Amino acid sequence: MLRNIIIILIELLSFAQVFAQINQDTIKKNENQNPILIIEKDSVGTPTDSASIKRQEFIRDSLMAREDFIRDSLIAREKFVKDSLYHRKLILDSVSFLKQNLPMLIDAAIKSTSEEIIIYTKPVYILGDSMLSDYTYIILSQKIDAPYAPWKSVINLSGNSLKIKTDTINKQITYLKTPQINTSFTYGNNENIVVMKGRSTIIRKESGNIYKVPIDSVFFDNRGRVIKVKKYQSVYQATKNYQKGVLLYTDIQKVKEFKYFPDGVLSNYKLISYCGRSTGKEKNEVCHTVNYSITKEGRKFTIVKKNEPENVYSDGTFVYEFDDNFDLKRMDFNNSNNSLNRNCIVELNDKRYVSRYLYRKNGIIYKTLVINYNNKPEAKNKVEIMAYFFEDDGISYFQKNLNTGKSRKRDKLTMKWGPWK
Repeated sequence: MLRNIIIILIELLSFAQVFAQINQDTIKKNENQNPILIIEKDSVGTPTDSASIKRQEFIRDSLMAREDFIRDSLIAREKFVKDSLYHRKLILDSVSFLKQNLPMLIDAAIKSTSEEIIIYTKPVYILGDSMLSDYTYIILSQKIDAPYAPWKSVINLSGNSLKIKTDTINKQITYLKTPQINTSFTYGNNENIVVMKGRSTIIRKESGNIYKVPIDSVFFDNRGRVIKVKKYQSVYQATKNYQKGVLLYTDIQKVKEFKYFPDGVLSNYKLISYCGRSTGKEKNEVCHTVNYSITKEGRKFTIVKKNEPENVYSDGTFVYEFDDNFDLKRMDFNNSNNSLNRNCIVELNDKRYVSRYLYRKNGIIYKTLVINYNNKPEAKNKVEIMAYFFEDDGISYFQKNLNTGKSRKRDKLTMKWGPWK
């Protein structure tokens, strides 16, 4: 048995040797028949002719060119991103600068040109990174017959109507133009004083045209609030082509003084008016003074108005009451001798515009104004105001269209309205 196993092993070894010899002979035969096969195999490691060398150089140059392209693209992309970020930062810095400085100057310009009492200003925000929200302020308006929301004024700070010039070196706003404001600003050594120059006007006279320029000195407290405005007017001769000529004189016209509650709401407003040369009096002589003392309780504001010299008809007490959105709910006025009493209730529509004014006397509604809005392009009148007058029985027998001036009456027996006349 063992002998048989040994014989089998010897035969297997012999077979393996024969197979190896045959395989070796086959390889040599293939090499003799196709010698290029050996050259191609060896060319991977070391080129042996000029064609292979050029091919390797081409591949190497292509790889280097591709690496250069990728590197240049990355550098260009990085520069683009840096430039974009820098540009956006410049825009954001510019908008942040305007957000910080514009509200103070707008407030000064409004208080200089208007005698309305401002009791609240909404904050100005940056929208995105390149725009400012509107400048919105609330006034104690006596216009209790106007449409929309006469107690609210809005200045658009992102539209095409806004024009601003700045001194980039001193970081100051030098000019501001909106539909409501047209003013240039000059700054001195005292950072709490700004000189504002308004829009000039030409006055035609037989003795010669004159050129007037309003100039105001505005004083701020340390919190950036307007505490005083001195209004001057410089008068020049006007040239033949209506330009500014020789200075004739400069007179003070008005002084406005403002005081505030700790939360920034106005507590007192005083208006001093000077006589001026045209009245024949001394140029610095005070002709009229009005003082407004303000108290508040939540959204309710009480204003006591006092004229000097006294005016019993217009002196008196105003009461304004607003809702949480600072929309007017009612306004009352009683003059100092009780000869005039006005009480008005304000109703709003869904757009928070006035839809109706209701006027009361001795607690009874005697008149209403109904305001209808029509925003259609073909509408002749965007706003239509209808007045209804009530008698003691609480029924309206007379109606008037304030747009057309036509009116109609109601028959007290049939209760039917007559034709418009």
